Amino acid sequence: MRRPRIVLVALVVLGGLGALLPACNVAGAIAYFTAPRQIQKAEFALTKGRLAVLIEPARPEDDNPVFTQALHTKLTEIFREKKVNEQVVPFAEVQRLRQVSPDFDRWDMQRVAKALNAEQLLYIRVEHLSMKSTAAHPVLEPTADLRIKVISPAVPPKKARVWPKSEEREGRTIQRGRAMREASDPSALDTEADKLGKDVARLVAKPFYDVDLEEKDQWEP
Repeated sequence: MRRPRIVLVALVVLGGLGALLPACNVAGAIAYFTAPRQIQKAEFALTKGRLAVLIEPARPEDDNPVFTQALHTKLTEIFREKKVNEQVVPFAEVQRLRQVSPDFDRWDMQRVAKALNAEQLLYIRVEHLSMKSTAAHPVLEPTADLRIKVISPAVPPKKARVWPKSEEREGRTIQRGRAMREASDPSALDTEADKLGKDVARLVAKPFYDVDLEEKDQWEP
């Protein structure tokens, strides 16, 4: 429950306890419930026009279509919900460009953005993706390490990366792990890959909208 909705109840309770508690304790509690919410402002304003999201694994063995699609779909949903962007290039359109372009893997990110008629491209590089603890013990322990950056196709190549700042040379680091669980059935692997992708999407989206620091992250169950 959000704090503004419980302020009145809290003040009533505190008022009743006022005779039993030291004045400084009551004042401190009242200050907490009446203080403005802590909002972390967006680091970067993404375009409101067409936005391409390109997700690529650093290594072939880290390619997981279930994870990739879940990440893209959930990110699109969050951007729409938070009013960040409502024109994310559909996942199928990015995949189709890959299929019809035999040399796609050699394209630079500005070329990809232009081919998709996008004003910006959010590049997500999956540095490491693991679903199982070890090959010998099929226990699921999903983890993902990524780097993200925003590319503009409308500037000279040396200035193509518009976020994050140059101090983060390889892009912003994103990491997420989920609790260990048994691989009880064949579908468990895809289920966990889907959940991990959605969890990662929440982290990827955060730099681009105002975040209420008092709200807990809503991870997948």
